[in-house]
Amino acid sequence: MRRLLKRLFRTLGLPLLIALAVCNGYVHQPRHWQQARAQQLPAPLANWIARAGNATADTTDALGLTGHDLTATLAVPLATNRLVCAGIPQRLPGCPAPDDLVVLSRPCFLVGYSPSLRHPLWVAYRTGPARRAVLPPRPAGFKPDPAAHNSPQHKDYARSGYDRGHMVPNLAIAKRYGAAAQGQTFLTSNICPQRPGLNQGPWRDLEFRISELWPDCYGEVWVIAGAIPAPNGKRLPSGIDVPSAFYQIVAAQTGKTIRVFAVYMPQSIRRRAFTRATLVSVDELENLTGFDFLAGLPDDTEKRLESDTPTRLWPTGFTGACKLLYERFRTYD
Repeated sequence: MRRLLKRLFRTLGLPLLIALAVCNGYVHQPRHWQQARAQQLPAPLANWIARAGNATADTTDALGLTGHDLTATLAVPLATNRLVCAGIPQRLPGCPAPDDLVVLSRPCFLVGYSPSLRHPLWVAYRTGPARRAVLPPRPAGFKPDPAAHNSPQHKDYARSGYDRGHMVPNLAIAKRYGAAAQGQTFLTSNICPQRPGLNQGPWRDLEFRISELWPDCYGEVWVIAGAIPAPNGKRLPSGIDVPSAFYQIVAAQTGKTIRVFAVYMPQSIRRRAFTRATLVSVDELENLTGFDFLAGLPDDTEKRLESDTPTRLWPTGFTGACKLLYERFRTYD
């Protein structure tokens, strides 16, 4: 039996390991390189290589064995008690987003809300190591925000085919600031229409990493999350704009080293899509959104962190990698 198993491994196992290693290396190449190679391959083969590569890379990246982060060295470390690490998003000339944005300040986060769109264009928040092991009870529903003009009712999303998608996540805020702050994340000024596959798939995966894994590895983690309005002006029957895509910019600081990455997720993304496959540069997001991000950083630091794209999400260690595997296959609740 032992000889048979060894023979099977040589026949099947070793070639499979080599194939997975090749796929892993493929998805760590620049995106334009991957796109060029994909055009030279049959579509089913290119899709298989990408999925197999992202599946293995999700674990090897978490263990710190593959990929690289995008980092820069600061002359003076950023103050860690701020909700936004390098300034709130600023409109650029020709910004396609409505100009009625109102910044709503909460004790634990900020919301850039648009009354005409009836949802936030961006939010900003900060997480650190969790203070509570148990979440407060989840509120029964969403409430209009009395401070936000034209804030939707809970029922305005009913039977729309879209989830009420948190921009500032319930999980991260509730575990650090308690029930009162959690309740503020259930105001509809913090909610956008999101397809279930997006909200319950890669968006949730990223929120889990931000709340449950990275603060223990990197300390304070800052996030800017936002929506990109649909160019065709698509709306729910209740008049709420349906964004075409969403993004997040995540930053952390260790000593004088700051690391940053950005992701872009269209509404149509699959529930089982790998979050690492959504990595983009901050410059790309600025072109898409019409907002200037991280403007509070020194110019040379900002240029370095915005112009390039990392090839992985931040490592989490062995325990974190195990938690990610469990979370990926856990039923959404």
